[in-house]
Amino acid sequence: MSTGRWRGWLAAAGLLILGIALGSAGTTWLGGRMVREALQGGAETGLADRAAVRIGADLAKTLQLTPAEAARVQAILDQSAVRLKAVRAQAATQALQELRATSQRVAAELPPEKRAEYRRLFLRRFERLGFPASRLDPDKK
Repeated sequence: MSTGRWRGWLAAAGLLILGIALGSAGTTWLGGRMVREALQGGAETGLADRAAVRIGADLAKTLQLTPAEAARVQAILDQSAVRLKAVRAQAATQALQELRATSQRVAAELPPEKRAEYRRLFLRRFERLGFPASRLDPDKK
């Protein structure tokens, strides 16, 4: 093969590798972001709020509700969204408690000289998920 052909193949392989690397990095970033949002409870206007609005609009249109009926149905859906967010917040709190307890149990099984390094690794990994060290620190309640 000539030098020009090899360069073409190398360029094509380089573009393929670059595409794979960028796709992997983007997927990792987006996935990490979604996990952080799910574990932290999301923003004020979350999935429950958006679902309540969407369901209310769909019911109003499909069932041809009067404005008064639609308002009453939407009020019920909004209350449900508030309760769902509270359940989600409780679950996030319980998940943090379980993470702390698990960390303490793992640390108790390690030799004393390895516990400090384990604690550092534990906090660093969960900070990547968006948990501040103050919320996850197994030594704090």
